Amino acid sequence: MPRTTKNKKISSKTANVSLLQRLQSQMQDDQSYLSLILGLLIVLIAGILVFNYFKKAPADLGSAGKTEQTDVAPENLPGQYTVKENDTLFTIAQTYYNDGYKFTEIAKENSLANADSIEVGQVLEIPKLEESQILAEAEITPSEVTPSEITPTDIVESGVGGAINETTWGEKIEGESYTVVEGDWLSKISGRAYGDIMAFDKIAKANNIADPNIIEPGTVLQIPR
Repeated sequence: MPRTTKNKKISSKTANVSLLQRLQSQMQDDQSYLSLILGLLIVLIAGILVFNYFKKAPADLGSAGKTEQTDVAPENLPGQYTVKENDTLFTIAQTYYNDGYKFTEIAKENSLANADSIEVGQVLEIPKLEESQILAEAEITPSEVTPSEITPTDIVESGVGGAINETTWGEKIEGESYTVVEGDWLSKISGRAYGDIMAFDKIAKANNIADPNIIEPGTVLQIPR
């Protein structure tokens, strides 16, 4: 075989080997780039998942740490009740005592100066009323007490203030009508008119007020005597 032909074959083989090596090197480079891209994507996805986890974690932990408040059943009083949307003390008393006018008992138990001052989510203590207390409230009114029966203790409990025309709840209402002002509530008006906040139902009935919690400033109320 001529030497030139042999050298050509060797050169051809060398060229083929060199091309194969370049292809392999190129493939390795491509795989390296692909691996790098996949690695970056995995890191990015993991970062997003971790961020979302820690973002939601405080809310989840907060809700997990809270014990859901269960409202007491009427037959299991005393207990607690959580105020819902559109609740009033009147409707709550109606639910627990079957008498909305007993809302003053809930107001006193929770030291509420204003019967309208309840908010959604507020937890109220619902007292249990004794039968004797219910009967007493239903049967005794200020009109049944004569002046000769009034004692100093009765005067204090009836809300009479230091001045003749003053009560614990404000200036005494002596007329047969009264115009509601801002901050009034029916029991307060009753205290000023009768010296007894529990007699508010007389005013409510005389003025056809379905819910004693709702009285608007400017409304003229008839005060029955």
